Amino acid sequence: MTKLLFILLLLFGCEETLTESHIEFSGITETDNDGTLIGNIDSDDWCEFQFDMDATDSDFGLNPVYPNPLTPQDWGPFDDSYRICYQYSSPFDSTWSNFSDIVINIISSDNDTIYSLNDEYANGQRAICAYIADSVVVDLVYRMHMSSDDYNCHGDILFEE
Repeated sequence: MTKLLFILLLLFGCEETLTESHIEFSGITETDNDGTLIGNIDSDDWCEFQFDMDATDSDFGLNPVYPNPLTPQDWGPFDDSYRICYQYSSPFDSTWSNFSDIVINIISSDNDTIYSLNDEYANGQRAICAYIADSVVVDLVYRMHMSSDDYNCHGDILFEE
């Protein structure tokens, strides 16, 4: 009986892992170099917020990357790469004693990670530009995923050649 239960758990456990490891992309929210929404907007992506570095009432949020779609360029010390700019937010604590642990990854549909950020001291809003070597990008569409404790948000990114 124990062997049968173990075999069933193995079979169903493996099947569940396979279905969870593949991500379905639903569409792209298009933005220009300044982050302004243009063209297509995917209503299933991103958790937009009003970006204001002086804001003291911020909550969790992840704005669309910009530009989207992306094209590689020669970025000097970063060589041929994709520049991805984005903004994220966590609850602001004026005492600076209660931080959020934010994890942001850019992953392929097969869960291969090409970029990762772990901000253990997030407090309020941040704006970041990351440079990803064009040699690392092998798919056309990736997903940016942000999580913190019980908070999750994602958005899809189109990489053009």
